[in-house]
Amino acid sequence: MIRHLIEQGDVGEASQLLGSRFTVRGRVVDGDKRGREIGFPTANLRPPAQKVIPASGVYAGMAVVAGNSHQAAINVGVRPTFGGGELLVEAFILDFEGDLYGKEIAIEFVERLRPELAFDDVSQLVEAMHEDVARARSILGRAGARM
Repeated sequence: MIRHLIEQGDVGEASQLLGSRFTVRGRVVDGDKRGREIGFPTANLRPPAQKVIPASGVYAGMAVVAGNSHQAAINVGVRPTFGGGELLVEAFILDFEGDLYGKEIAIEFVERLRPELAFDDVSQLVEAMHEDVARARSILGRAGARM
């Protein structure tokens, strides 16, 4: 049942059943660096083999870097606005600056915001990302000390 919930993107309910947030851990890998170019640099993880991954979409969550938790807006998917690619878990870590390439981080999923969408142009994507970040901040602010 938990696997099914995660595969459907219901990470909140899955986390309740697990007793902790559903988490993906991995080493930050190079991406196409498009996020950096449009003002949303991301820490990219390749989904671990043999592990269930949340449905493609945008999520509010936390990124744990060197033992410190940071709010994050997370995309799971293939970046259809740019023609697609390999499946990645990409975390835009809010209010964070630093080089994470090659470092191990953990991405904790709190709530799904929306499905992954293909936008007609990059400006529409950037507008949606600003909205996603605002929603993530709101949700994570309310989540506070919860799981």
